[in-house]
Amino acid sequence: MTRSPFPDPLFSASARRIVVAGVVAAGFLAIAAAGMAAGQEPPPVAASATPPPAWGRIDPLAAGRTRFHVTTPPADGRLVVPPGFPQIVRASLANTDGPHDLPVELSADASTVAILLPAPAAAAPAAGSLTIDVDTLDKTGQFDDGRIGLTALDAEVVGKTARLESHPGNHRIGFWSDAADAVQWKLVATRWGMYDVRLTYSSAAPAGTEIAVDVGGTVLTGTLASTGGWYRYETLPLGRVYLAQAGDHRVAVRCTKKVGGAVMNLKAVSLEPACEGQPPVQAADGSVLLHGRDATVRGTVLRYEPAEKKQTLGFWVRPTDAAEWTFTLHAAGTFDVEVLQGCGPGNGGSTMRAAFDGGGAADRELTFVVEETTGFQDFKPRVIGRVTLAVGGHRLRVGPEKIAAKAACDIRQVRLVPAE
Repeated sequence: MTRSPFPDPLFSASARRIVVAGVVAAGFLAIAAAGMAAGQEPPPVAASATPPPAWGRIDPLAAGRTRFHVTTPPADGRLVVPPGFPQIVRASLANTDGPHDLPVELSADASTVAILLPAPAAAAPAAGSLTIDVDTLDKTGQFDDGRIGLTALDAEVVGKTARLESHPGNHRIGFWSDAADAVQWKLVATRWGMYDVRLTYSSAAPAGTEIAVDVGGTVLTGTLASTGGWYRYETLPLGRVYLAQAGDHRVAVRCTKKVGGAVMNLKAVSLEPACEGQPPVQAADGSVLLHGRDATVRGTVLRYEPAEKKQTLGFWVRPTDAAEWTFTLHAAGTFDVEVLQGCGPGNGGSTMRAAFDGGGAADRELTFVVEETTGFQDFKPRVIGRVTLAVGGHRLRVGPEKIAAKAACDIRQVRLVPAE
């Protein structure tokens, strides 16, 4: 990663605006044209809006994210999406080791949208069901879990050739034949922290076009491959950026080397909160230390505070914000769960929930009431319960069930200690 070489004139008043950027209110990315109030999400897809598809079912997970359960994969590998589905910016297999993104192919008028399944699924539909997480977003916005999507519909184009092309379910910056053109957005970050950055694009040009994506002054680079057609979209992981402060940032996409007649069709740039530390490792004594810096924030305000005197998850003021840790056990066992929490005067009494591996069972969910200390960074160890875990990968999610006052608490770490 390098510092931004982009000159300020790229963002000058002379820039040719394709669509006026949305208004940001109360610190949240919200697009006035979409009627999105501060911190409000686009509505989730209603599962009952259309009959269940022949290949399985669709469940809403959260605003902007649905889960496709594919019990009968089509033999041709083309998973046709029900009509009227919002614009898809990412589709990924959920039941694999790590995300595996899938291409999305549309007809020229976007009346038909299909997710392209991997070859083994199409060749052997009886091999078992597939689970696909689908992210949808038409207009630039931020979701309760902290994901931010910057879409073509709200982009500002600088240059002579690139312009917005739009069909319901397929908005993209196309006709990008001049490598000197650029696409940009204004981003208002509601929290500082680490983000994974992805680009959703299509291209029928030969491989080799090079791009630079400036996110808040840090530049990520990537090389585009042909996706197989101008209406077949793929996601390109670009890397991670750390936004050191909340507030205004600039995001810009620029071509540094063009191969073929056009740069690409650009659909979206996505930012997703990422872990700022390292995956926790089980110690030789069987314990596991889940430090705040090793969590991934799922929210819009919660963040890891790296100052030496803090080193904690803080700003826990929204009930939808949560922290997640993923960890692996090489030795199974029963563990005491110890939380190191702090809470300022007058803020005690919030109810927190700790769920292992999705919860849903009494032996996978623990709750505790936050105890007031002399300050948010006056930490007190609390054993909140016991959990039995098998060898393998696990996930812990901690978040408020109820915030009693202004903020729930600060949590520096969670420890899993083998029970005696």
